[in-house]
Amino acid sequence: MESEIGDEIKCRLFRDFLDVIILRRLARGRPLGGSDFTTVINYDFGLMISAETVYATLYSMERSGLIVSALEGRKKVFLLTDKGKETIKVISSVRDKIMGWMSNLL
Repeated sequence: MESEIGDEIKCRLFRDFLDVIILRRLARGRPLGGSDFTTVINYDFGLMISAETVYATLYSMERSGLIVSALEGRKKVFLLTDKGKETIKVISSVRDKIMGWMSNLL
């Protein structure tokens, strides 16, 4: 029971921060496609996430102007926009505050 609840909370937090995870990964400078994100998430976080969840987040971020899509051959990839880069800078500048808040919360 405790493990199930812990897994649920982990998944919830992960989904809530999926956009930040995507921004941070794209900030490394390499364009990535939706399937790349599902692989990265599985590898880095040990979580299985549906393609639908990833693509819904990507499209929402694209509508918000944080990322833009492009074709790389026949593959659709995503890149940071200037607004996305600025958002990463802001997140990085308040990282310690966020970590402290999360520590207090949990």
